[in-house]
Amino acid sequence: MMHPEWSFLADLFFPPCCPFCGKVIRHGEGTCPSCADLQPKLMKKALPLKNGGAPFCYAIYVYQGRVRDAILRMKFADEPSVAPFFGRKLAQQLPTEVQPDVVTAVPMSRLHKRKRGYNQSERIARAAAAELGLPYRTLLYKAKKNRTQHRLSAVERFRNVQGVFAAKPAAKQKRILLIDDIATTGATLAECTRVLLREGAQSVLCAAVALAPEPDR
Repeated sequence: MMHPEWSFLADLFFPPCCPFCGKVIRHGEGTCPSCADLQPKLMKKALPLKNGGAPFCYAIYVYQGRVRDAILRMKFADEPSVAPFFGRKLAQQLPTEVQPDVVTAVPMSRLHKRKRGYNQSERIARAAAAELGLPYRTLLYKAKKNRTQHRLSAVERFRNVQGVFAAKPAAKQKRILLIDDIATTGATLAECTRVLLREGAQSVLCAAVALAPEPDR
């Protein structure tokens, strides 16, 4: 636990902010009072997996409103400090029967990571791993370039990720918790799961901070 004097100095020079709205909060509060209603809730989304693999993805928020704003700031406004909050919350909500050996994240291309300065999914996954007391390992990498997913239709998203990812030999015989920031169609997580299992992973369980809301029918 941080000494009160150090906590005071940390708050003075590096005041923590609410991950959802950006307001300054006290050290250890987590969120501001106005955003305290945004409590995580464990949900499942079916994944389009064939030939094994967990058929769903866990998530704890819906990608809308203040949650969406927070994730967008984390990804595009150079606010990676939001990621550890989401990683801890995600780890705390996972069912106790989930017992992976290792945690990994959906990778970014080297170019995109260099431009942004970080992979937000990796930062979420590292925080989740620390909360769970598990090692984080980089088990996936992008083998070729592809288009940005968020501008594509559902059908295009599945085509766009085919053959894009590759797994490292360290995935063999591992029970893997695979983490991403957002699950929309599940195409990216499904393809990453496929290549991890092909490399010899024992099992892959997927989790994301948020699920995209279902489109109106």
